[in-house]
Amino acid sequence: MNILEIPRNDYKLWADKKLERFSNKIDDLIVEINNPNSLTKPEKTYMSNIINQHNIVFFQIDKEATDLKAAIKIMGSQIGLGNYEIDSKSDDDGLTEIKIHSKHQSNTEYIPYTNKKLNWHTDGYYNNNENLILSWILFCRTQSESGGMNKYMDHEIAYILFNEAYNNISDLMLHNTYTIPENTHTQRKAVDSPIFSFINGKLHMKFTMREKNILWNDKSQKAASNLKNIVNNSDEYHITHKFTEGQGVITNNVIHMRTPFTNLEKKNRLLYRLRSKKRMEV
Repeated sequence: MNILEIPRNDYKLWADKKLERFSNKIDDLIVEINNPNSLTKPEKTYMSNIINQHNIVFFQIDKEATDLKAAIKIMGSQIGLGNYEIDSKSDDDGLTEIKIHSKHQSNTEYIPYTNKKLNWHTDGYYNNNENLILSWILFCRTQSESGGMNKYMDHEIAYILFNEAYNNISDLMLHNTYTIPENTHTQRKAVDSPIFSFINGKLHMKFTMREKNILWNDKSQKAASNLKNIVNNSDEYHITHKFTEGQGVITNNVIHMRTPFTNLEKKNRLLYRLRSKKRMEV
């Protein structure tokens, strides 16, 4: 709900209902999937109900598919995902292996491919408006030995909490709230972005805690700092979970982070990721 465009009472009803129905209990947010290659109607309905309320749904695959990569892609297509982002680290369909890469590979400069802490962000905050990431899937093939805890926060709740505390949400909706400078290594041009915007009536968020290689609009900098404090300090609205093998999550690109981790002696923590330019629709 765009607080700048709808009657305040309508916004308050939506916001109050959103907060009242929030749950950070994984048992309320997870769906058991018998066969990811062929979701049942009850499975899809349950997934839809959860993500419509929380912008996130966890899943557990009961029986391992013969080809897990293919199965995750097929599952995504059954719930409306598609038009996946393809980059230098993904396969031809857009599936990326998130794991620690060898030191001689250039991927090590990117935090997701290390065992370091990954701070709060949304995926694709550096993408231009023609390549927005609206949803993503993560699936755990191999878990870490210790650490590697993920935390998630519904971006709609972050939006609500900001509006409760401050009256300048418009400062976070400017087309140039922040700028990611040009990356000469990857040939990516400079990108201006809002933090909050509405795509087909749905709230979208582009967010990062990064301090380097980002330029803030003078008008937006204080509001962005206040938003960061809200995200960091709203523990009661954080969903915390460590993946075990066979578990995954689908989100409408909520804010998320990861704690540092250590690997098992002969096993590298391995997640499969798909980034979609479409929201989940069932």
